[in-house]
Amino acid sequence: MNEFSQLAASMKYARIQGREAAFRTGKPVGVFAAVHGLREAGLLTDEEKAVFHEIDDIWFENNLPNPPFYGDDKPGKPITWFKTATAGFMVEKLRPMMDMLEKYSKPYDIVCTNFPGRIVYEDKWQVAVYDGGAPGRVSPLSLAHVPVYAEVIRRSFATVAKDFNLSKENCPGHTSFVTNAQLEDKFRDGYYPFGYFADGKLVGFVSLTDAGGGAHEMNGVSVLPEYRRNGYGRALLDFCKEKAKELGGTKIAIEIIEENTVLKNWYAANGFAHAGTKTFDNLPFTVGLMEWSA
Repeated sequence: MNEFSQLAASMKYARIQGREAAFRTGKPVGVFAAVHGLREAGLLTDEEKAVFHEIDDIWFENNLPNPPFYGDDKPGKPITWFKTATAGFMVEKLRPMMDMLEKYSKPYDIVCTNFPGRIVYEDKWQVAVYDGGAPGRVSPLSLAHVPVYAEVIRRSFATVAKDFNLSKENCPGHTSFVTNAQLEDKFRDGYYPFGYFADGKLVGFVSLTDAGGGAHEMNGVSVLPEYRRNGYGRALLDFCKEKAKELGGTKIAIEIIEENTVLKNWYAANGFAHAGTKTFDNLPFTVGLMEWSA
C-alpha cells in the first residue's frame, strides 16, 4: 500500500479515520466505525456486509487484542493508533473497507505521527492514547492537520509582514506566505509539529526539527492575533524545551528578524540568548540567531 508506506516511513504510529467526530471520543471516527455507519445507513450490499463481517468480527477479533476500555460507552475514552513497525499487513487487511468508503463517497484520512498523545494502553500492534487536544493544551499534530495549522501560521505571521512591509514581491519566502504543500513537504524523520488548543480550537503552532548533535531547530512559532497575551506562546516554548530534552537534545535554535526588538526581547525573557546574525541578498532584513541551552 504505497500511500501508507510513504506516510509511515518515518512515523511510529498510524490511524485510518473518517472526518466526522465520534461521540465517545470527540475525535474523528476510526475506519471500523466509519464503515459501520455505512452498514447502519443501509448502503452496503450483502457481499460488502459479509466482507466487513469477516474483517471486523472474525479476523480482527481473533488477531487484534481489545484494549480494556473498548466496552466503555462513556464519552472521552482514548483512541487507538496502529504501530507502523508491525501494522503494514493489518493495514492491507483494511483495504476492502477503504474501498467501501471511497465507493460511497465517505472521505477518510491515513494519519501518521510520532507523538499521538499520552499512551494509556499498548500491545504489539497498537497504542491507545488521550491526544491532549483539550483547551489549553499543547498537542502533537499530523499531516491531516496541515490545512488548519497552515492558516494559523499565515495569519500569525501576517502581522509581522505588515510591521516590516514584507510582501510576496520583496520577500516571497517569508513565513506569512507559506503554502500547505511546503508544510506537507516538511514531514520526515526528525520533524515534530505541535499545536496549542484553546477554547477547543487550534490557535497556536510550533515545530521542532532534529538538526543533529543534540540541537533542534524551532520554527513557525505562532499564536493567532486574537489569542495573544494569554501566555500561549510561552507555553509553546516551555513545551518545546521539555520535548527537546525528552528527545535527547541540549539546544534549541531559532531564527528571527533581527530588527524585531520586541520579539527578540521576548525570546530573551524566555531564556534564549542572542547568538549572532546572518544576511542574505534576497532578504530585506537581517536574520537574528537565538539559542536556548538545557
